Amino acid sequence: MENRAIKRHADSLLKKARTHTVILDDVNFGRYRVISGGSGSEYIVNVFKDTGASCNCDWARKRQDSLAENKGATACSHTIAVFEFIANGEGKRVSAWASEEEAQRQHRPVVDMVDGVMLTKRIAPRHYEQSDFLFLVRR
Repeated sequence: MENRAIKRHADSLLKKARTHTVILDDVNFGRYRVISGGSGSEYIVNVFKDTGASCNCDWARKRQDSLAENKGATACSHTIAVFEFIANGEGKRVSAWASEEEAQRQHRPVVDMVDGVMLTKRIAPRHYEQSDFLFLVRR
């Protein structure tokens, strides 16, 4: 039962993350600005070299004890939005998983976002425009 709750949490975080706007702030320091799709508030996300990211949102700040344990990493929708932004730049898309076991079944590299959320990347589906197709008409 607990795993189902975490899975729903991972899915809802990813869905919410896709409503945010991400702006690269400083490429040298891995800093991004994230504008919330719901409130319009702006947050700062710092991506770590090894794995994960930190955020200055209220949800992350309320979890200070856990953050210290995870070296400042958090799995809020803002950090997930940044990983989706980075993946999109590579022509990929992020999927969220509730356990490392589920993520490993995807046979892709796994990013542990902490808080029971794992991310994987896959090639993004191509969206075709009508002009991409060549229509042949036979007489």
